[in-house]
Amino acid sequence: MTTITTSPSSRLLTDVERSELVADVSRAGSFVAPYWPLTAFVAVNPLGGLQDRPFAEATNLARTLFSARTHLPIDSYRAERARGRISDADLDGAIRRRLPEAATAEPIDVDTGSVDVLELLRWDLIHGPIGGASANPAAAFAVADGLDQVLATWCAAYVDDAHVPWAMPDRDRGFYRSWRAVATGDRRLRGLIGRDACARVADLPDDPVEMLALAIPDADHRMAMVRTLLLRTPGWASFARWCDDWAPADHPGVKLRMIDLAAVRAAMDHLCPVRLELVDGVTPSDDEALVGVRLEAFVEQCVEGTPSQADLTAMSAWIRRVPPAVRAEIWLSAHEWSFRDQLLTQLDGLTSPSSGPAGRADAQLVFCIDVRSEGFRRNLEALGHYETFGFAGFFGVPVRWRPLGSPVSQARCPVLVSPRHEIVEQSIDDDARYLASCSAAAGLHDAFYAAKGGIASPFALAESAGWFAGPVAAARTFVPAKAAVGSDTRSRWRRSPRSPRTVPIVDEIEGRSLHSGLSLDERTLFAEAIVTTIGMSSFAPVVVLCGHGSHTTNNPHASSLDCGACGGAPGGASARIAVSILNDTDVRLGLVERGIDIPADTWFVAAEHDTTADVVTIFDHDTIPAARQHSVAALQRDLATAGERNAHDRARRLPGNSERVRDRGHDWAQVRPEWGLAGNGAFIIGPRSMTADHDLAGRSFLHSYVADLDPDGVALETIMTAPLVVAQWISAQYYFSTVDLDVFGAGDKMLHNPVGGVGVVVGESGDLAVGLPMQSVMLGDQRAHDPLRLLAVVQAPLDRVEGIIMRNAGLRQLVEGEWIHVVARANEHHPWVLRTPSGGWEPWRPADPDAATASDLSIPLEIS
Repeated sequence: MTTITTSPSSRLLTDVERSELVADVSRAGSFVAPYWPLTAFVAVNPLGGLQDRPFAEATNLARTLFSARTHLPIDSYRAERARGRISDADLDGAIRRRLPEAATAEPIDVDTGSVDVLELLRWDLIHGPIGGASANPAAAFAVADGLDQVLATWCAAYVDDAHVPWAMPDRDRGFYRSWRAVATGDRRLRGLIGRDACARVADLPDDPVEMLALAIPDADHRMAMVRTLLLRTPGWASFARWCDDWAPADHPGVKLRMIDLAAVRAAMDHLCPVRLELVDGVTPSDDEALVGVRLEAFVEQCVEGTPSQADLTAMSAWIRRVPPAVRAEIWLSAHEWSFRDQLLTQLDGLTSPSSGPAGRADAQLVFCIDVRSEGFRRNLEALGHYETFGFAGFFGVPVRWRPLGSPVSQARCPVLVSPRHEIVEQSIDDDARYLASCSAAAGLHDAFYAAKGGIASPFALAESAGWFAGPVAAARTFVPAKAAVGSDTRSRWRRSPRSPRTVPIVDEIEGRSLHSGLSLDERTLFAEAIVTTIGMSSFAPVVVLCGHGSHTTNNPHASSLDCGACGGAPGGASARIAVSILNDTDVRLGLVERGIDIPADTWFVAAEHDTTADVVTIFDHDTIPAARQHSVAALQRDLATAGERNAHDRARRLPGNSERVRDRGHDWAQVRPEWGLAGNGAFIIGPRSMTADHDLAGRSFLHSYVADLDPDGVALETIMTAPLVVAQWISAQYYFSTVDLDVFGAGDKMLHNPVGGVGVVVGESGDLAVGLPMQSVMLGDQRAHDPLRLLAVVQAPLDRVEGIIMRNAGLRQLVEGEWIHVVARANEHHPWVLRTPSGGWEPWRPADPDAATASDLSIPLEIS
């Protein structure tokens, strides 16, 4: 059976040929990581498509595929050494790990003495001439920028519902067919390929699969050619990967498919052939030429006399074993080891089994594991008889959440999880006036911004609404805190004097229809998982589940500051859902049967931490029992004080007026409302006694875990295969956005132009920017983030940790591919051991004990 062709330019494809071609496109697209749209911006590893390879191999390939930098420049590492943040002992250790034979090699004899191999390599790392991998390599394929710009512009027009006054035709039939319907009128395309070639667009196949078969008839090289085409616009390819593999079925916007993107680019080249060199992962290298320069510099500075040819050959052989790419790897390893030494030395001096409140705490608070919670927890614990825990911010209940009055629901769980249930918020008071006002406000908001996006309407808008918008603009500029009052329309369920009482109603999703709610067994199972995974063995009278979110103005990347565990959304809704389950009387009875006895006087309370303002809002005060109102009021006062102190700590690293640090999110001119997760470096799994009372500089994810309460290891396996993996995505996004802002980041946000709710382009048009903006990781020329691979620190029996790594292929890939490093110990009385990439464990010892005793883990920034 064959397909029916609609164009004389194409040939008939058999079903087998069609399937093979579609599979080739899918395999070619697997080299790019998916990119979530800004409405639910989720951190991903930009090299996620290469994560099946070891880190060194993946980064080597990425330098060619993306023409990108994958490590800091050597000069930057050298500057870290000059600041005392990398020691010579760290470098020596990194050399030994990369080239263990260098440590035992015989010195090279010269006529006036000898040269120690380790000293030779160390000197070359610190002082040797720089080249190769320390800078962006030249593009490995010919450039066709004009066609790339045309393609990117049409991609933006295709997906943008918000700012394009007229939609492209045939959008429901896919991007290729939509582009084909308008391409003959594209003056830019006509200028690039000529009028006659542009007129032939109408003769191209109507089917994108047939178009690719026509443009790339050689099946043996098709996948490589499609990969080359897709990597011309890797940002849009990443979004297409999300549309193909990750977008929910009910996603309201149009979907840009990988096969359509490849077909449009192939069609352009077919009409006007541009010789593109296949991207094969092999980069021409000048390493050999650099060897001689490096050797000459070492001899001139460090060798007396004139070495013989044999001596020079021996020294150059060692230098040749450290090409520029390996140089960068050694520096990265030394940088990571320095951070590891400081952190583990600090943790060794912290652990005290008696840490935490003596007796029953006045309140227990469960915060998200997010690194921004660490400082807040520390400040709160210092104020009273409180006990805090860390848990993934969706609180173990994967659902879709539909707020009061909204027709749209959104997943509130990690993207690795597919929610089966939808939670619909309903009003108890049935306050029709409140819902009507919300609807009217939303309609006015949409109409205003639709007018702004029109072609001529902005001029009329300025005349008709300028009297209102002008004062609002001035207020947001000069008094952002006051202008922000009542401006939060994103989370309408936040209680205000006019808002109705609301409750979350649980329904199960099956297809598109709603069925019966969560069963009692399901609710009890969720409750058991929350309590056991956190490791709670006792319960205070008040237990707060505190999600987190942020409020920022004029910030396309706002959702990047929200909760990654909640799918790039605020965590307050997740907290309310979990609390409604844990306060359920029938659930409590079911937990008793499972060996968990929550006291009758314990009440769970939902809250949300605004990380930009350091304000914790407690929800649903009217549902809190009278006997607990006084305790909650006292807690709220201490939360306010802790927020003030934490904001003061954060102000030390943020530029500008330190007195207004809590107002930054409401200032629409503020490009850096907060640092987000910048600085993240470790994921600590263990009891609070490991980390309590000490400043970890907001660089660690803290997940509570008590090994004795998890004898079968189920809770630990959940932590290591879900939250830890999400944290690795976050770590990788910050890492690569820092080392190459232009390729893996989003450049300078001052130059951003939003493309609907999808993303941003830098400047007037171009490829979709897929990473973090410069203002999220840099302060001028200074880095606010140390690009390090994530360090997982686990307190649990080693056989349990090892078994989890070996049973889970994805986690094992991360560990043995050196995407993350794992250190562990059975309990506070045992030494730390490091999981090696080849398997097994080896003792951890600080490379430089004197340097490791320094307690300041923060990243120094010069704030002017």
